[in-house]
Amino acid sequence: MIVFWLLVAALVVAGASLFLPALRGRARADLSQRRRWNVLIHQQRRRELAAESLDDEQTTQLAAELDRELLNNLEAAAMPLAQPATSGRLAVLIGLGAAIGLGVALYTALGRFDLIQGLPAPPAAASSPAEITAAIEQLAKRLAENPNDMEGWALLGRSLQATGQPDRAATAYEFALKLAPEDLDLKALYAQALAEAQQGSLAGKPAGIIAEILSQDAEHQTGLWLAGLAAAERRDISNAVGYWQKLKSLLPPDSEDIQTIDQYIAQVQALPPVKAAPKQSSPATSSAAASIRVTVTLDEKLKNRVSAEDAVFIFARAASGPPMPLAVVRKKVRDLPLEVTLDDAMAMMPERKLSSFEQIVIGARISKSGQPMPSSGDLQGLSPPVPSKTTRSQTIEVHDIVP
Repeated sequence: MIVFWLLVAALVVAGASLFLPALRGRARADLSQRRRWNVLIHQQRRRELAAESLDDEQTTQLAAELDRELLNNLEAAAMPLAQPATSGRLAVLIGLGAAIGLGVALYTALGRFDLIQGLPAPPAAASSPAEITAAIEQLAKRLAENPNDMEGWALLGRSLQATGQPDRAATAYEFALKLAPEDLDLKALYAQALAEAQQGSLAGKPAGIIAEILSQDAEHQTGLWLAGLAAAERRDISNAVGYWQKLKSLLPPDSEDIQTIDQYIAQVQALPPVKAAPKQSSPATSSAAASIRVTVTLDEKLKNRVSAEDAVFIFARAASGPPMPLAVVRKKVRDLPLEVTLDDAMAMMPERKLSSFEQIVIGARISKSGQPMPSSGDLQGLSPPVPSKTTRSQTIEVHDIVP
């Protein structure tokens, strides 16, 4: 970057030096010489204009302007020079400044600053696993400071999914879905992450999410693809083929995906059908190191300030440190009073579980905006700091108004 600007400065100085004779008051060239220089300068500008990537209208306008300028210069050159040798210096200085300013303005508008930011000319090599991991953790820490970034959570989920961490990816998608609960594409990614965490099985919760997607949009392409896979997993050949045939009808005739779908259809049709899907054993879950039962109620005096559809966030956070929740559950006011469980399985980052902190604060917040971070006018209730591994149920009453 510094080298680039040094070169720019050198070129500016070199160009300005061409005007030194005029600035020092040397004798002007005769009329024929001045006319020749005007024509040469005009030709040079026309060549530069031809090299610019402009549309036809812009090119025509600029060319006409250059032609008018040439005519004006030729008329001026034909007039006798009655001015003293020292006259015109101010005009030259103003012209130089204007030319430099115009050049900078044009480059700012049309140039490629991204090509001079110190990046090497050859394509950068693929990042190492360590660099990718560091970038993911950096993103996770940024989201800890700004948990309302839905796109950030979705990006974190895809990154974790791509690096073989489906459990954490699913948790990231959960946070994203709390901010965009109607986003069907996010739900599809969530179902895929859950399936990968179950060694590729779509049975159970992933299948339920897929059914929910198709109930809201019967032509959701990823939903149809996953529904076909789930049906094939159950050996429900008829439904699997039906989902994929419908998906094919939604794709362009020349889509490469159609060939892939046909291959899957041929494979499942070769499988022996079964009338009932084999009973799936639930994956073993390890007991959480910290698990707290929370009861949430709403102060009777505040019921007239909320509606049944307002979001309710029940969360736990560290008693001291960043405000990012260690565990969070989203409900609606119509569900109150309610009971939920907050535990280590809800952690976004392995090092930020409930059990990672000795003291935590449990809270419940009613949010008009639907955002988990507090805003003025929200209603909330918070517990005093409690041990993270307490076995006692906690009761939170929402009775305060966020200032």
